[in-house]
Amino acid sequence: MQKVIVIGGGVVGISCALKLQDEGYEVTVLDPGKPGEGASWASCGSIAVSEVVPLSKPGTMRRAPGWMLDPTGPLTLRAGSALRVLPWFLRFAGNARASQIDKISREISALTRTALADTQAFLGALGLSDLLRHQPVIELYDSAQDLEHERVFHDARRALGFELEEISGAQAAELEPSIASDFACAVVLKDWRSVVDAKRFVVDLHKVFVERGGKTERVGAKGFVREDHKVTAVHDDKGDAHIADQFVIAAGAYSRRLAAELDCPIQMEGVIGYQTSFVDPGVTVEHGLIYAKGGFGITPYESGLAIAGSIEFAHLDAQPNWKRADILVQKAKRVVPDLETRNGERRFGRRPLTPDTKPIIGKVPGMHNVMLATGHGQLGVTLAATTGRLVSEMMTGRQTEIDMSAYKADRF
Repeated sequence: MQKVIVIGGGVVGISCALKLQDEGYEVTVLDPGKPGEGASWASCGSIAVSEVVPLSKPGTMRRAPGWMLDPTGPLTLRAGSALRVLPWFLRFAGNARASQIDKISREISALTRTALADTQAFLGALGLSDLLRHQPVIELYDSAQDLEHERVFHDARRALGFELEEISGAQAAELEPSIASDFACAVVLKDWRSVVDAKRFVVDLHKVFVERGGKTERVGAKGFVREDHKVTAVHDDKGDAHIADQFVIAAGAYSRRLAAELDCPIQMEGVIGYQTSFVDPGVTVEHGLIYAKGGFGITPYESGLAIAGSIEFAHLDAQPNWKRADILVQKAKRVVPDLETRNGERRFGRRPLTPDTKPIIGKVPGMHNVMLATGHGQLGVTLAATTGRLVSEMMTGRQTEIDMSAYKADRF
């Protein structure tokens, strides 16, 4: 039986590990953190299948400079990080052309189109179907003009086969009575879903993985033993070597450092996202909500009502700026006026974001037995099952249904 080491036990890493178990591999997961406490536990937990328009769309590019100077904005740059992230931003800006927006949207949709079905099949096979909620997600707009600015992107999503329905603010309030009554309009993202709890989602996947014979080690990967065009072992931060036949680097924002050790420079930044969860929010929310103007989401988890969002560029070792989380909570009162905001639990996670918003899935160039599964940005939960399926297909030499060249590590 061939041995595989998956570096990273977040939602993508553990999904890859489980799918590789299905193929008969003996799998070990290396991760220094606790299961469920990575990037995804500070997320909205959405299966966001139509979130295919890249972050570099014109609206973002137009407002980004102002946002970065505004401590309350949805996107900000930590002091001292400007020079380091400049190469990333130059490539990001290069993806703002209309032709690139269209191309990238089609390439992301090739992955997300099957994401819900992949997730449902994945969870069903593991006996974990109860981890998925059945309600769609609602995006709220203050004015008809705000919706008009986004309509071109909504139309692009429809053209790619996704289902969105424009409704009035009054209709949105009928669907979700907890929201403010003065929203002008809304869009129901009919093929989106949410997980019942982002942390439990990852924890339960780990439990099944171990029950099926998988091994987990609470260590971080520090370096590799190479032999010609292969890796034979990975060293951990305790000085031990882990030998395997195949390796998958799915360490989220930390994958960049590991890839660099294999002479594979990837353009990716670990951006900080924040979440605050309220066990007793004082309101009942049935749907996942997105406040378009605020750049954040509200998700009803079984562990509490979660307010999550923000994109903050900062060094991987930077401490969280909890004011960012508090700002989101203040803005959430605009959406759910009766929200009780005492005794919230704040979380943060580093999301691996590429300049073209596409993940990196495929072999490390020049390495026969090392694959990358990272760079999912805000689509980690969405694409976890799909990525696991694709990694298992490629590792076993099977033909994938889509052209994987769009997600290569050396595309930059």
